Amino acid sequence: MISRFSVAMTTDVAERLTEHLERPDSQEDCTFVLWRPSTGSRRTTALLVDLVLPEDGDRIVRGTVDFTSEYFLRSAGLAAEHGCGLAFIHSHPRGRRWQRLNDIDYAAEESFAAQSLTITGLPLVGMTFAGADARYGARVWQRHAPRTYVPTEAENVRVVGDRFTVTFNDTLIPAPRATNLQLRTVSAWGLDTQKDLARLHVGVVGAGSVGMLIVEALARTGLQHLSLFDFDTVEHLNLDRLLHATDRDVRLHRAKVDIAARAARQSATGTDIRVAAYESSVVETDGFAAAADCDLLFSCVDRPWPRAALNLLAYAHLVPVVDGGISVDARGGRLRGAEWRAHIAAPGRACLECIGQYDPAHVPVERDGQLDDPSYITGLSEDHPLRRKENVFIFSANAAAAQLNQFLTMVAAPSGIADTGAHLHHLTTGTVDQRLEGCDSGCLYDDRLRALGDHTPVSVTGPHRAAEEARADRRLYAGRWSIRLRRLVADVLSYYR
Repeated sequence: MISRFSVAMTTDVAERLTEHLERPDSQEDCTFVLWRPSTGSRRTTALLVDLVLPEDGDRIVRGTVDFTSEYFLRSAGLAAEHGCGLAFIHSHPRGRRWQRLNDIDYAAEESFAAQSLTITGLPLVGMTFAGADARYGARVWQRHAPRTYVPTEAENVRVVGDRFTVTFNDTLIPAPRATNLQLRTVSAWGLDTQKDLARLHVGVVGAGSVGMLIVEALARTGLQHLSLFDFDTVEHLNLDRLLHATDRDVRLHRAKVDIAARAARQSATGTDIRVAAYESSVVETDGFAAAADCDLLFSCVDRPWPRAALNLLAYAHLVPVVDGGISVDARGGRLRGAEWRAHIAAPGRACLECIGQYDPAHVPVERDGQLDDPSYITGLSEDHPLRRKENVFIFSANAAAAQLNQFLTMVAAPSGIADTGAHLHHLTTGTVDQRLEGCDSGCLYDDRLRALGDHTPVSVTGPHRAAEEARADRRLYAGRWSIRLRRLVADVLSYYR
């Protein structure tokens, strides 16, 4: 039984829906759509993949819209043939934002919910298109008893591509009240944009120098729901670049993600921030599933395996990823130059593999644990990308700012521009290179894996030895302190007896 539900589609699918449903005579219209499931740890998302447009005689338009049983059976048959579920979308030409079912719409969708499940094996998804602002409402019809089907409302509907738009269900995810702490923030982009920003469920993968700065910015901007992912422990060598980390955190063997969560709660300007801290890698099964629950992800990692996992989430599961990186040229102990990247992985944009953020040949090397083997690393050339660890706080601040700018541009679309391409910043020349084109021809991610969801044949998750060892080390340390504390308490009680 699905308890939390969402819908996502690419910009291409959304544009085709708008073109069909926006009629010049301002009457209602409808179409069937095929969908695939994307299952996270707590939320299931219906990924809309293709339209089954009505042919002549398939529907009757007379103010409201109706369709023939032949059209339904043809659409359901196509869904079953392609291993998909069936969605039905009808329009409310004058509606705005989230649209709910009226009595007539309820009865219509309920009437074929059972047949849809029987034919396709997946529940019927019902959707309503608000013609006045091209927004959506959605629900999934689930069997609660024999011959009894009840709709479960979606929490949002997301359109992912050159721009990222989200229609929120105000009942399930109400817009938070802007506080006096956010006056300057709201004045920059307005209350409506702030409401949408604040309600996004954003995941930050990697709580290192860049990730910690991004968490700080999101919390101060007023975002209400953050999921943070990092398995690593704070060390002394992190203190020159890890915001909020202290010597005490090092001595207590604290997880980086716990420090990030603590800082987010302290810096939050929103009224009720929720922060989930996962001491997991996104390549582990639980970490990947939790990341799939997010509306959007920040990639703050520097290894090929997690980047491959995030690339798959961006294209197969339609969770856009804001990625970046830092490269420093310090040959001979002198700074010769530095670069930092920022870009977004999403359908229609260049993926992390095409843009050169990781080499797929290095993914199995990391999965085998060789990147955590000192003898393997020392055998690589000095300038090999797998050896470079040049996270300097100043460069991390630049990289974090560049990623946040990409995020804000995609969501808020200042002056109507949501995609300015991938950016590569050069410290030495003060210039910025842009890549405006999408993936290379024949790219696996933006072609054969797009919106496959749970049906993707590619597996990127597995045991992560370094993550397991880091968690075990913290448990061992915590256990030793627990024993010492019990002994101390026993000694004190013994003294006073």
